[in-house]
Amino acid sequence: METEMKSNLKIIIAGFLLLTLIPMYGYSMKVTFFLGKSTLTRNGKTINLKVGDNVSSGDIIKTTKNAVVELQYDDTSKITIKGDTIVQIGNKHVKDSGDVAVISGQVTGKFVKLKKGEHKLGTPTTICAVRGTEFTMGVSKGGDSRVELTEGKLDVRNSYGKIELNEGSSADIDLTDKPEEGDIEGDFEEWRSGKDEFLEDDIENQADKYQTHIENFGERSEADAKSLVEINELTKKAATKDDLTSAGDLIVRAESDNEDNMLMNEASKNSVEILKEDYGSKNKAIKDKFQSIAERCNAVQQQQLKNQQAIQKVKEEYKKAYDNIMKKFKDDKINIFKNLEEYKKNNPMKKDETKEEIK
Repeated sequence: METEMKSNLKIIIAGFLLLTLIPMYGYSMKVTFFLGKSTLTRNGKTINLKVGDNVSSGDIIKTTKNAVVELQYDDTSKITIKGDTIVQIGNKHVKDSGDVAVISGQVTGKFVKLKKGEHKLGTPTTICAVRGTEFTMGVSKGGDSRVELTEGKLDVRNSYGKIELNEGSSADIDLTDKPEEGDIEGDFEEWRSGKDEFLEDDIENQADKYQTHIENFGERSEADAKSLVEINELTKKAATKDDLTSAGDLIVRAESDNEDNMLMNEASKNSVEILKEDYGSKNKAIKDKFQSIAERCNAVQQQQLKNQQAIQKVKEEYKKAYDNIMKKFKDDKINIFKNLEEYKKNNPMKKDETKEEIK
């Protein structure tokens, strides 16, 4: 009985993992409030925002100075985009993506607790995993990030490290650096002004940092491609429910990591394009440097898209393995009952034995 219960539990876990591998509809968002002038760019076309507008994957929202835009998810969680801010909604290459990337500027978030899953907010340098939190996130013109947590807990991670923020703490995440935890000090405008002022005199160093940052994405995406080949082979060979559970965990993690890296890489590219425009007109060498970095972002994105396609193929292999194992499990149960019935027919209990059993 205990063995059968464990077996059934493994089936449930494998089935749950199968559900997590099936594409689900993402969170939808719409504009519930705005003040001042703000624009939305979709597929190269720019319009003025208004209350009631739905936003979708790939949209870019840009606010002017002193403007405010409030976005609400269908679970009532809210993001408030402050003035002089550029935000990307989701990832245009991930259908129904509800992730948000802050390219520059400041946003505040108030999120309800989710029963499962998590909201994600990204910047060029970090991903924040949100399950029920109030926080502020800011990004300097040069792509450095800062997060302040006023309520709940928040996972802050990137390619270089990961920390969990607790209420009342903050994290600074500069290009090519791991998140560094600290106390909430000063305000975002002071932090951002200081970063932007320093950038004016240090644009060449920031360009070098961006180049290293994007190369890191490139190395990770190439390593992920090799890892996906191994995961695919492991999934094909899955013969037990334990094998299936192990493969499913690897697939879920690989997909989440790839989507995180795609979000940060795309936010980085948008940031680099802005830096090229702002500083390239006065310095051709800087313009060429940022152009080269933007092209590298595109190349990295192509590898990430290939990884995304590879993940879909691995999911198909997982579904095949799941169906085969479930069929074998069902056939085994049928054979057990069939053999039991045959045994009863070939070995009938005598009347005296029956009476003895009753006694």
